Amino acid sequence: MKRRGPLRMTKSALGAARIILKNLPLWLFALLTVAGFNAIALGGLVCTRRFGQSLGLYTVDNETVGAIFSAILVMYAISLGFIAVASWGNASAAAAAASEEASHIATVYRTLGGFPLPLQDDLKDSLVRYTQSIIEKAWPAQQRREVTEAGIEIILHLWKRITQFEPATRGQLVVHGQVLDGFNKLVEFRRRRIEATSYAVPGALWGVVLIGAAVSIFGSYLFKIESLSVHGLLTILLTTMIALLVFFIATTDHPYSGSNAIEPLAYEIILRYLRDYK
Repeated sequence: MKRRGPLRMTKSALGAARIILKNLPLWLFALLTVAGFNAIALGGLVCTRRFGQSLGLYTVDNETVGAIFSAILVMYAISLGFIAVASWGNASAAAAAASEEASHIATVYRTLGGFPLPLQDDLKDSLVRYTQSIIEKAWPAQQRREVTEAGIEIILHLWKRITQFEPATRGQLVVHGQVLDGFNKLVEFRRRRIEATSYAVPGALWGVVLIGAAVSIFGSYLFKIESLSVHGLLTILLTTMIALLVFFIATTDHPYSGSNAIEPLAYEIILRYLRDYK
């Protein structure tokens, strides 16, 4: 049991450090990422050049090294590109789900105007409370990367009242069908928003990103370049590009947390609209 304590502490410390870094301003996070990668890369270059001859690292000509290095870099670039696109796709999907849910809240609210009183007022008040619960309860939990069911009791209340309503006229029948359709879409996008809380690049893929970066940067050390300054400049150019892509993946990794997180602006706008419309 004692051996598990330090492991849990280490994981907690790493998680806390990651959250702190992601909550930094974007420009500062980018600067620290690029600076950190380059510091490690240049340190590795100096050590490799110093001990490379004795280790036999420079016995192969640049043309052969270049061919192998190009193959490694192409494979890594393709992998990194796919991961970046997938990460951005997750962030875009999370933003779209939130926007669509907010839009359907407004649609259902407007359509409820065809329902009789006092049922109409009860349902409209419930939609206002639901929107408030997203802003005040669900969103803070999502920012903490917690999957929350905040607001589910209001959703169940709405579903019960809407489905129990029996239209008395043809007009009410049409409105009832529109409300049901809009409500079902609202619930669907609510589900997508909640699912987006768990969107993240898996640990195995982060291992591919970081190990691939180390291999690619180390490959650049093996070229025979007389000038340390030129060699260092080329390494910096390669490392900076890799660091920027890693920064991009990190900032889009969790859509609802970090300095680049999606904000509940759509719900705040809708809430103001509901209050004014009423």
